[in-house]
Amino acid sequence: MEGCLDHLAEQASGFIAEASKQDAPFFLYFPLTAPHKPVWPAKRFQGTTKLGSYGDFVAQVDWTVGSVLKAIDGAGVRDNTIVIYTSDNGSFMYRLDESDAKGHVDDDSVQGFRSDRHRANGPLRGTKADIWEAGHRVPFFVRWPGKVRKGNRSATTVCLTDVFATLADVVAKPKPTNAAPDSFSFLPDLHGKKRETERPIVIHHSSGGMFSGRLGDWKLVLGNGSGGRQQPKGKPFARPYQLFNLANDLGESEDVLSQNPQVAKELEAAVQAITKDHPI
Repeated sequence: MEGCLDHLAEQASGFIAEASKQDAPFFLYFPLTAPHKPVWPAKRFQGTTKLGSYGDFVAQVDWTVGSVLKAIDGAGVRDNTIVIYTSDNGSFMYRLDESDAKGHVDDDSVQGFRSDRHRANGPLRGTKADIWEAGHRVPFFVRWPGKVRKGNRSATTVCLTDVFATLADVVAKPKPTNAAPDSFSFLPDLHGKKRETERPIVIHHSSGGMFSGRLGDWKLVLGNGSGGRQQPKGKPFARPYQLFNLANDLGESEDVLSQNPQVAKELEAAVQAITKDHPI
C-alpha cells in the first residue's frame, strides 16, 4: 500500500514521456489516492513533518505532484502544456479550540487539529461534507507558461465542472450538443481578461442533501444547518434559509437574509429552476 503513490507517479510520468513524442495534444487526468485514508506515507517520508503521519502523507503528495511537473519539464513540453491542480473537496479535519485537546497529531483516530498547531481549512466554516465553504472552496492552481502570468490571482467564481468547457476553448473545439450544460469556460480569466457575461449560479450539495446557490459574492443555503458533519446539521429545504455575503464574511458567521430578502428570493428561484430541469 505504501508504494501506491510512487507507482502512480511512475505511470503518469511514463505516459507524459511517451505522449509528448507524438505530434498531437495529450490529456492526462491524474486523481491522487492521497492524502485520503488510509494514511500510509512511504518510509522515506515518515517523520519528516511535525504533524504526524497525516502531515507526512501530505508532504508525499507534494513530492508526487512535483515529480509529474518535472516529467513535463523533462519531456520538453512545459511551454505548451496547461497544468491544473485542484481538489474535489475541503479537508475533513475540524478545528479543536481547546488548548489541551487531543488532536490528530496525538492520535490518528481523532479527525481534528488543535488550532494552535494547524487549521486545514483556514478561516472557512465547517469541513468536508458540509454545505459551508470549507466543504467546497478548494485551492485551484493553473500553470501555463506564456499564457497565465506567474503569481496572478482571480476572484472569479470557478466550479470544477467548468474545466470541461475551458479545455474545449483551449483546443478551439465546441462542446458537443447537450454536453456539460453546467460547464462555463474560464479561459478569459486565465488570460487576465474580463468575461463577457457573469458565470451563472453555482449549485453546491452537501452529503446530507443540503443545497446552496452561489452567485458572485452571495451564497444562499437552502436549509437550516450544515447538511453534513457540523452541528446543527439541520434539514434540506427546512426554513429559515441562510444568506451570506462572502465578500465581507468568508467564515459565514452572519446570516443577512432578513436584510436582503430580494437577493435570497432571486437565488432560490435560480436554484429551483436548475434542479427542476435537471433533477438529481
